[in-house]
Amino acid sequence: MRLTVSGHSFEIMTLEGTMAVAHHLGFKGIDISGFHARGRCSLEPEDVAADPQGQANMVNALLEKYELDAVDFFPQFGVSPDQHGLNDLDAAVRKKNEAYIRGGAQFCQLVGIPGMTILPGVDHPERSIAENLEVAGHEMKKATEIAAEYGVTIRFEPHMGSITHTPELAVELIERYAPDARVTLDYSHFLLQYIPEERIHKMIPYADHIHVRSARPGKLQVRHEENTIDWLDIIERLKAVNYQRALSIEYVCNPWYDINQLDTLHETVMTKEALLPHVGSL
Repeated sequence: MRLTVSGHSFEIMTLEGTMAVAHHLGFKGIDISGFHARGRCSLEPEDVAADPQGQANMVNALLEKYELDAVDFFPQFGVSPDQHGLNDLDAAVRKKNEAYIRGGAQFCQLVGIPGMTILPGVDHPERSIAENLEVAGHEMKKATEIAAEYGVTIRFEPHMGSITHTPELAVELIERYAPDARVTLDYSHFLLQYIPEERIHKMIPYADHIHVRSARPGKLQVRHEENTIDWLDIIERLKAVNYQRALSIEYVCNPWYDINQLDTLHETVMTKEALLPHVGSL
């Protein structure tokens, strides 16, 4: 288990800039983002799918320069979760997503990234929740099969507004439809909905990546001193299940749920200093 950082915490900068910041903060591991049409540090999913080797060569050169390794690749195929979602109503869009996933998995293999985080899809009003979950589950299973060809784990991030907006739906998606999928677990998405930590803990056995930031009930992201998440308890719970992956500090500056109201650099440092003695390594 190690403490790392998400490059998109500093997405106003170029990819090289984010790596320089991560290096100078003392981090050894970084998440690489692939958000469509967002941020200066993100790779375009279409570019990764079209030329995974070229994109990998560029990223590998930067990782070597800044003495980092990449711990997650996080592509988002549309400008919002309901565009190019995993369970899109259009079968042609879902097929295109498969190409993005294959290219992303190839890219991960070439860079040595163990897992790729994707979004699970949304609750389209044209279908029932059960139908949306079923389509998302079948597409997630396909994604895990594609990624497995390249030795890469598919992780999905349950979040507010997704088809897996509760811990129970996230677990159901895995257990019923996609048993090889794993979770990128971010407690803040559930605190936003006033879901208690006791319910969120049930996803720990399925976690393969963790996003860390301060939050409190009703607020997706807050300053360190306002945080109510019991990170020390969570770290102990992760140790109890022999969690071996990263806890990636992920503060974001974005209008979504007003999470553009704090200094991501300051909060990253504050969180690193608070948690590193308990996590133990970078």
